[in-house]
Amino acid sequence: MSRMMGPRGTAWKAASVITEALRNFVALPSSADRDLALDLDILRLRSRQLFQNNTFSRAMIESFTTNVVGTGCKCRPNIRMPDRLGMTQAEAEKWAKNAQSLFELWANSKNCDAEKKNTFAQLQHLAFKSAKIGGDSFGLACYDKNSPFGLCIKILESERCQNPFGVMDSDALLHGVETNKNGTLAAYYFTSKPAWSIDSYTDNVDTVRVPAFDALGNPNVIHILSVDRTDQRRGVPLLAPLIMQLKQLERYQDAELMAAVVSACVTAVVTSNDDEEADDLSGMTGIGGGGNAEQQVDSYGNEVPARRDELELSMKPGGIWSLPNKFKADLLNPARPNVNYQPFVELIFSEAGAATGASYEVILKNFHTSNYNSVRAAVLESRKTFNRMREDFISDFCQPIYEKWLAQAVLVGEIEAPGFFDDPIKRALWCGCRWISDAAFLLDPLRETQAIKMQIDEQLMDRDTACAMVNGGEYDVVTDQLAKELNMRKAKGLGEPGSVTKTESFSVSTDDTNESSLN
Repeated sequence: MSRMMGPRGTAWKAASVITEALRNFVALPSSADRDLALDLDILRLRSRQLFQNNTFSRAMIESFTTNVVGTGCKCRPNIRMPDRLGMTQAEAEKWAKNAQSLFELWANSKNCDAEKKNTFAQLQHLAFKSAKIGGDSFGLACYDKNSPFGLCIKILESERCQNPFGVMDSDALLHGVETNKNGTLAAYYFTSKPAWSIDSYTDNVDTVRVPAFDALGNPNVIHILSVDRTDQRRGVPLLAPLIMQLKQLERYQDAELMAAVVSACVTAVVTSNDDEEADDLSGMTGIGGGGNAEQQVDSYGNEVPARRDELELSMKPGGIWSLPNKFKADLLNPARPNVNYQPFVELIFSEAGAATGASYEVILKNFHTSNYNSVRAAVLESRKTFNRMREDFISDFCQPIYEKWLAQAVLVGEIEAPGFFDDPIKRALWCGCRWISDAAFLLDPLRETQAIKMQIDEQLMDRDTACAMVNGGEYDVVTDQLAKELNMRKAKGLGEPGSVTKTESFSVSTDDTNESSLN
């Protein structure tokens, strides 16, 4: 095969290795797994340290968790093709309501947690947050005979998944994830106890191999992660690209805060020509070379020369320094607070937020510095990221757990599902489910509700979708409740509270020409 040779960077300037701007820009080839093999452990540790101690990092993780998971995704069983299962539409709806009630009975109990600490909604919150801090998290299907359905979920942090002791990373096994020659998941290896537990530092030596799938093809291990490249087996912490930047910003903020504290400390200096009088005023002895300085020793018992002719001073609000005549204090004026502090840190925050797909206004709940259009644009752009993450989380965590629970409910006889274990097509139909999340934040409820109403009137949106957008509910539940309230008012002789009228036109004029239309 012939190959044309020529200098690099001829066609693409970005490939040049001789220009001043790119001469020291070294990019090495590597696979997705190899990129993570050596760096993942320290990325996790630093990400967790920032979450624990850095305010913006914690705000980012908490904001993503609140907007993606919120109070938990709710299960709504939905059979799309009831005729394939020998059911009418009415029978399918009755079956779905029964399955929903039984699942909520399990999900709202802390028996769904192997540790008996959390409900299913709280498990979602914990699994998502752990995945964003450590790069990924895991859920193991466990079985408890005291649980109504026998199934419970154990959440594991990313550090629990690792190779057996002494086994090096390879193409077949890397960071505790085993694959076959086609790259398909085969098994996971987990430590028997959390790494670096209180009782022993060697708990990570003992590992357990868990097959990736059960006999039905359902996952035994629920792996929550977001990948950036194909063939990537482990996830990267959300803060990984920002660790250096946020750590530097933390140091800058600490320095600015300390400078502001120093600036706020007003200290008076009194200089005396009499050394003894200065010692009496300040309460200090041994200053100025006196021979009565106390001899000190270090931790090994060695004598440390006494400190002479040195003066230690500390600033405090309203403090007074009394100095001997040979000492002089030059007070610093740090001129703080810094007027450029806020625009500078907000620029860093905006870049960090953009790197993760969310606006810094949403992360910091800072909506008072922008107008309505700007804030609404920030909220809507962030919502795109939250919606995508929610769909991924439902696919990785919620739906697999529902399918495991349904299989267990069929096994114990609580739910009838003919053909569930015999036909994979029927099993997929029985496992059909919609997941309802919290309603999106309405920045201006009046305007946005009017826009939703206009879309309903013009048949661009159904009322079930509108209910989910406004309050996270379902239209059939709302109508059932309205029917109950109507019968209640009739029984008590109360009139109707009001009626809903349709908008006359799809177009609505506004005095603000810059106001964007609500979608």
